[in-house]
Amino acid sequence: MSPKIVDKDAKRAEILFAAMRVFSEKGVAKTKMIDIANAAKIGKGTIYEYFHSKEDIFGQTFQHFYKDMQAILEKAITATDDPVEKLRLLFNISFSEFLESSGDLAKIIMEFWAEGMRNKDEKILGIFNLKQIYAEYRTLISDILKEGIQNGVFREVDTISLAAILIAAMDGVTLQWIMEKDLLNIRQISNVLLDILLDGIKK
Repeated sequence: MSPKIVDKDAKRAEILFAAMRVFSEKGVAKTKMIDIANAAKIGKGTIYEYFHSKEDIFGQTFQHFYKDMQAILEKAITATDDPVEKLRLLFNISFSEFLESSGDLAKIIMEFWAEGMRNKDEKILGIFNLKQIYAEYRTLISDILKEGIQNGVFREVDTISLAAILIAAMDGVTLQWIMEKDLLNIRQISNVLLDILLDGIKK
């Protein structure tokens, strides 16, 4: 009898989805590898054929989701020459759609990062590389603002500083939304924030 052929990519994805369910139910700190293995309906030994630790599992989930979102964002932004539309797409995709489509991922990311900060766990903190992520977003927003200035759509502003302020505002709203999803309409907040920005920088 021929040995069963296992689609490793499909199995890896199954484990990642199972892990996110467990992280959501138990919290990251209390989740053990055996919990994830049980949720994925595989043996504890099998899970180590795919991942070294729960941090490895979470890191790969985060990177997969982040890269997908970045690809969607880049495709949308490069499809238009209008800097105002580019900002609107950036807000809607990276702010509203990310939170709405990620399920509990945003909450789990926050918890996981907080655990790393509390314990000064470099392994956890290294997963996110927030410094690089913030730098990428500052550059992206700054480039759009510069394009608008050059086209005479926006007035002269310090683009890097404004980009940093916008990211900080988005982070703050995200935290509030995680805590009070039923109270806050994330798409409405996104549009209000963008309208305030445009009112301030349009010529």
